[in-house]
Amino acid sequence: MIFSFAATLIALPCFAQTPEETEMDSPVFAKINGVVVTQDEYIKQLERQTVNVPGGQPTNAERVVLDQLVSNIVIIAEAKRLGVAPTDAEVDKMFTIQKKLFAAQFPGKDYDTAMREQGTTPEEIKNDLRVQLAETALYVKLLKLSEAEVRSTYNENRTSFGLAARVQMRLIVAKGDSLDFRKVKAALASGQDFDSVAKRLNPPQMRGTGGLLPQPVPVNTLTEAMQSKVMRTPEGQYFGAVDFQQKGVKAWIKIEKRLPEFKIPFEDAAPLVCRQMVQLKLSEPKNQAIRNSILQKKMAARFEASATYQTVWDAVKEAAVKAGVGSSE
Repeated sequence: MIFSFAATLIALPCFAQTPEETEMDSPVFAKINGVVVTQDEYIKQLERQTVNVPGGQPTNAERVVLDQLVSNIVIIAEAKRLGVAPTDAEVDKMFTIQKKLFAAQFPGKDYDTAMREQGTTPEEIKNDLRVQLAETALYVKLLKLSEAEVRSTYNENRTSFGLAARVQMRLIVAKGDSLDFRKVKAALASGQDFDSVAKRLNPPQMRGTGGLLPQPVPVNTLTEAMQSKVMRTPEGQYFGAVDFQQKGVKAWIKIEKRLPEFKIPFEDAAPLVCRQMVQLKLSEPKNQAIRNSILQKKMAARFEASATYQTVWDAVKEAAVKAGVGSSE
């Protein structure tokens, strides 16, 4: 059983809004089981998805967006019906956990700025988290997962829920038999500042960042020999030249900052543990009927829109039927 907690939280949402909570400040695009989806909401999701869908074809994006809109509304409604819809406090808590993990994984970067660069807002992310939490809680109830099972899974995979100890590194690389190698070696030996040498003598593609790696490196992913050098080198100091990745390439490595292990307590990690347990259990043949029960409700959703988009949704349902989605067999 393999878990990846960091990946679950850091992935940026493709479908951020929950249509049921939309204010009527835009023309109506569609009604799904009576829930209004506005034109602005649809267009925003379509713009984002047109980039993400393979091929970037608008028709593909339209189908994906409509499918997700219907799924979100059905999931929220079912979670409410069974009394497991997430509260505002639970959504806010998960949002805070996501921000903390982002800060730990990308030190020095601002979460809100990163989200704006992705074209989304805290409110949209919270709406996306609400759907995720509702879907997880819904299947937890249908699969009858107990707290004891969840806690046991967390304890067995404790190191997967959080981030390992990491190190932020700055590099200078050069071929060992090159003039650049001799220049770097001489510059560092003369006491020149490592950062300035990195900006001046690194390969062109590394000069802009001064050789600073984009993300901290988990120490446990390094070779034993490299781990030993990293652990012996104080922050702000460097070691090298050492063999680096490609044959004949040498690197000087500066330790910018050490980042401690980031642990997530059970109370905070539980929703993510549940989510990954649900995904694993729904892949088991014995639980196919549970998955299909929700898929069938999605396919039976009442979709009211213009004739053009009604045709698109009918095509989505037809493709699903041909693929056997929601089949009771």
